[in-house]
Amino acid sequence: MDSTRSLGFAQASIPDAYDRYMLRQLFEPWAAELVRRAALQPGSSVLDVASGLGPVARLSAAAVGARGRVVASDISAAMLAHAAVQHDDPASSVAPVEFLECSASASKADADSFDAVLCQQGLQFFPDRVAAAREMRRVARPDGVVLVSTWAAERPLGLFGPINETLREQGMAEPFPHAFDSGTYRVGVPELRDVLLTAGWRDVQVETVELDVVGPSAREAACAVLGTPFGPLISALPIADQEAIRARLMSKLGGSSAGVTVRTASNIAQAVK
Repeated sequence: MDSTRSLGFAQASIPDAYDRYMLRQLFEPWAAELVRRAALQPGSSVLDVASGLGPVARLSAAAVGARGRVVASDISAAMLAHAAVQHDDPASSVAPVEFLECSASASKADADSFDAVLCQQGLQFFPDRVAAAREMRRVARPDGVVLVSTWAAERPLGLFGPINETLREQGMAEPFPHAFDSGTYRVGVPELRDVLLTAGWRDVQVETVELDVVGPSAREAACAVLGTPFGPLISALPIADQEAIRARLMSKLGGSSAGVTVRTASNIAQAVK
């Protein structure tokens, strides 16, 4: 996988749209599912890999409490800066969140540091998935756990499938290699299991989980594309072309005056060091 895919989120214009159109609608519900499965205990230490705007980190901070420790790592300085402002929470019952700019396969975190390492919707985009999983293992404490979610190869791609189809049909240029190939956004159960086993994790379990994501309108759901590496390319187009893309994507998403519902599916893996 080309690293330019992950670096695409480093563009300064992306975090605001990501926050507005995808964070609460898509990534926070999935973050809640991942953190729930981690069963974090008060006082625990957590590393959130490919944290983005930090939904997993924020929920982890609440779960581990003031005595806990949470580190949010990401390759994008722009995403981390936005997340840091968002997490400005003085509540004494919540762990402070530290922010660490680094790649997943070369973490700046210390070895044997974390009770849990979590990674939401990042592994499929890493240039070397096994190397990233090894780094997650390196920084985990003995008997520490890892939980990784990826979009499920066994299911449709939810919101991003229609986005890819629409932009390909409209003749958009790819911002990175294979940008319109929905297969590169997903990982199947056998492959996800093999990545963790090859990296040295044990007791690997993988489950396919479905979640309906609800938005207030098809138009707002269509605007989610602005929070992806496609966003700057679309924003640079003439207004008429932007509207044509949005209209085509809205027609694919459907919906009604009551909102739009998109079925999403993730493979969630859990393992022990």
